Amino acid sequence: MLSAVQDAKEKTGAVIAAAKSLKKSLMRHLFTYGPVPAGAAESVPLAETEIGLVPEGWEVVRLGEVTGGTQYGLSLRGNQQGRYPILRMSNLIDGRVKTSDLQYVDLDEDGFTKFRLNEGDILFNRTNSFELVGKTALFCLCDDFVFASYLIRVVPDTASLVPEYLNYYLNWDTSQIRLKTLASRGVSQSNINATKLRGFSIPRPPLPIQQKIADILSTIDKKIESEENKNKAIDELFKSLLHNLMTAKIRVNHLEMTQ
Repeated sequence: MLSAVQDAKEKTGAVIAAAKSLKKSLMRHLFTYGPVPAGAAESVPLAETEIGLVPEGWEVVRLGEVTGGTQYGLSLRGNQQGRYPILRMSNLIDGRVKTSDLQYVDLDEDGFTKFRLNEGDILFNRTNSFELVGKTALFCLCDDFVFASYLIRVVPDTASLVPEYLNYYLNWDTSQIRLKTLASRGVSQSNINATKLRGFSIPRPPLPIQQKIADILSTIDKKIESEENKNKAIDELFKSLLHNLMTAKIRVNHLEMTQ
């Protein structure tokens, strides 16, 4: 039984690794050639821009030109209890907001209104280690959340930008390298301020193309998330089996152990 669980975990891990590798390749293709088949990439007319090659017809714009503003988060210490959950830099993982290990703050109505997150907001990690500074996540939760001071809220102008597209572009490896050139480095922390972020250049294809790129990458993300959830369930099963074995609820000779 334990060997079967171990085998399932290895297979799930391999699927996750393959899906993440595919996502990286897709991002490079989509942000260079657009949502065209791989075989058609060479026929896509490309333009040389300040951020590299992009398909002809795509604009290159400053982030500040296509967003409704940027905002620093709350300078309040979170607690284990409180009225509103506050998202911190540790809640931004792989482009998504994770609600594990939440802290809470109490705010009056004016404070909550000012810092309440809205669906489609982009959270930008402005202060962290050099490896993690610049990471972003899309807020797509319906509950009431606010955000901490080490984060910047970016509000995409949805007449110009699909929020999911922007989030994927900012998290692309090539964009992360470019963002890190904006960072001021300290002994243990690096920082990218809102002014530098607003001046960051991005490609802006037509909205239907933005949406198509976001949809393609979202499909991969859903597969990754599904497999990660499956992996967590396998881990819990493995721990449960080991616990039952250690407490003699299952006899050793009832389990097939790998050598």
